Amino acid sequence: MRYWISLFITIFASFTYGDDKTSLYDFRYWSAPDHTRIVIDKEEDTLFNIKNTDDYVIISFDDAEVLSETFSNIFFKDNRIQKVRIKRDKNTIKLIVHISRKFKVKHFTLEPNAKYRYHRLVVDIIDSESQVTRKITKPDTPHSSRNQKIILVDAGHGGEDSGAVGKNKSLEKDVNLAISKKLVSIINQNKDLKAFLTRSGDYYVPLTKRITIAQKQKATMFISIHADSVESVSAKGASVYTLSEKGNNSKLAKQLEESQNVVDQFGGVETVIDNDQFLKSILTDYSRKDREMQSFQLAQAIILQLDKIGPIHKKIPQKANFVVLKSPSIPSVLVETAFISNPTQEKRLTNKRQQQKIAESIYQGIMNYYRNLD
Repeated sequence: MRYWISLFITIFASFTYGDDKTSLYDFRYWSAPDHTRIVIDKEEDTLFNIKNTDDYVIISFDDAEVLSETFSNIFFKDNRIQKVRIKRDKNTIKLIVHISRKFKVKHFTLEPNAKYRYHRLVVDIIDSESQVTRKITKPDTPHSSRNQKIILVDAGHGGEDSGAVGKNKSLEKDVNLAISKKLVSIINQNKDLKAFLTRSGDYYVPLTKRITIAQKQKATMFISIHADSVESVSAKGASVYTLSEKGNNSKLAKQLEESQNVVDQFGGVETVIDNDQFLKSILTDYSRKDREMQSFQLAQAIILQLDKIGPIHKKIPQKANFVVLKSPSIPSVLVETAFISNPTQEKRLTNKRQQQKIAESIYQGIMNYYRNLD
């Protein structure tokens, strides 16, 4: 009888404490200049709690378990996070994140989408306001001339947002950043120009924040770098887009709008627009004809140069309603450098020499645009 009672208790306990546990599937970290993002893949109804003191953040999960194959992904450190510890307190798992500087914490949850199969808890550990202002608004080097032109180069996607994925598993976000860095380096060799990046590493920058960076840096031009992707592996060539509030009727342009403008998958903070009058004024002030004409001329100049080094998908500038092109009063273009979905073009996009050629061509297009203005 004792044997059967013990067996019943064991079975009951296994159902109570085993099957009822929620799974934490994986852990990822992204380091940005002003924050570190923690992303935890979880089940939909996972109960969690987040507390913080001056020195650490505690992320607690009730009745949870960590998968053995992703357990090691918990532990991380960067300039902001000194270390991460895990502790089990009865039925609660606690992640204790030790922070090395003054910070604030924001968090939100994201639902599964085409790229991520699990629900996600996103925790942003953000530097204090003084540190953020110093890092984000101060240019890398002092402007040497009042007449110096300031060019913001936007490396599309980043962090959780990989962008398109090539047939050989190349990530668009990496290609965009590599070309953008080369373009900035070339531009900054010209003493009359000053260029800087919206992101300098593998982290996500919300679309509207890219616009406010341009505003704060007093940018006079905005160039966003991307790589195309479609189902067909034969599609090839570069295209350059300017802003159209109404969007474009072409199938490719509509597809691009959907992929580039998705913000709730990765940022979770785009709703700030509704309560931010500064952003509202930016996003409504983009119907000026002079800026539309300047953007078209810039796009045309870049296409002419890209045509010299490879195929062009569209010979004339295209229009689409891309959020990142809504910086007011300055020429703004989005360059689709090639089709990463085409294996041949994918090799080109991941080749350092070809990346350099693409960057040089965009630079020459910028210079020709400025010469035509004189």
